[in-house]
Amino acid sequence: MPDETRGTDRGVLLAATELFAGRTRHGFEETRIFLELARNLLAAASIRDRRRISSLLAGHPEMPDDLLERLACDEDDLTAYPALRYSPRLSVDLLLEKAVSGPDTLRKAIAHRPSLRESVIGALCDHAGASVIRILLDREDVILTQSHQTKLSCRSDIVATLGLDLAGQDALNPDGLMGQFLHLPAPLKSKAIAAAEMTSLVKQAQAPGNSAGKRTDGARLRLRDALIGEALAQNGPRFAELLSQGLGLPQPTCDLLLRDDQGEGLTVALKALGLTQSEVTTVMIRLLGENLSLERLRALLRLYRTLSPGAAEVLVGQWILHDQGSEHSSPRRQAHYMDNPRREVSAAETSAPRTEPARQTRKSV
Repeated sequence: MPDETRGTDRGVLLAATELFAGRTRHGFEETRIFLELARNLLAAASIRDRRRISSLLAGHPEMPDDLLERLACDEDDLTAYPALRYSPRLSVDLLLEKAVSGPDTLRKAIAHRPSLRESVIGALCDHAGASVIRILLDREDVILTQSHQTKLSCRSDIVATLGLDLAGQDALNPDGLMGQFLHLPAPLKSKAIAAAEMTSLVKQAQAPGNSAGKRTDGARLRLRDALIGEALAQNGPRFAELLSQGLGLPQPTCDLLLRDDQGEGLTVALKALGLTQSEVTTVMIRLLGENLSLERLRALLRLYRTLSPGAAEVLVGQWILHDQGSEHSSPRRQAHYMDNPRREVSAAETSAPRTEPARQTRKSV
């Protein structure tokens, strides 16, 4: 919190600043005296006085860099704002520091500056909130580079709020669309699916006949049975845990998939695991049925029918890349699931009665 007890200069600096800023021309000696007074008394000025001083001096052509930077670094945001917004000679290092540390009040000041270096725009793309990014999108003189677009595409909060604006300016690349599928506004999800279908076709063309076998192995079938068993028991947490193990997705992502508004994402995940339409219907009704209308269920099943298995796997792969930065966890987790048949049987013998496939698979994890 700024120290509101300061003000021991008794308003001297503010009075001098008003006199100095009220004239258009100053002699060398007059300027020197004022600047010396400002350097000595600025720290002792009250918050109210510093805010007024900053607004008067921020764009003044005779202000030296060191005084402008002191104003821009003031602990009071309303003092720092005018200097960050209007001072023409602030260093790039200072602007980068403020773009990273924030808050968004000061990031807005930076976003409104007449000219911005690419590095400063990049820092804003990394750290600023949606209201600041919107300022950048609305500026005709700011062009987001591919690097900037990638940064924004990786931020779920920005995509969820500004996805349509970003897409309208071609600022969401295909990988960003697919990786942020769970956070996209509804109109953009079809674009993400189209991108996934195209990527899947390219992969199939590059490696024909290489994509079908992995969905029918024994481990995958046991996992499907276990998922259906947990869905029938309406055990959402355990279902999400199995989903995480089967797809290699982080647990928070799988927890997200069970939210009422994430039916499309859950459909994609179940398609990637090879569940049948009947099994998907069972999962949807048992886990989301309380708030799932018949019309919505039909829409999700239509998505299931039209989405190719390859595109579903591409989408899930992008979710893994987005959340973990690599795809290393998926194969390891699947191997863990299928390498313990002996443990599977012994655990099944001591468990409570359930459908046999679901019981065995659940205990094998």
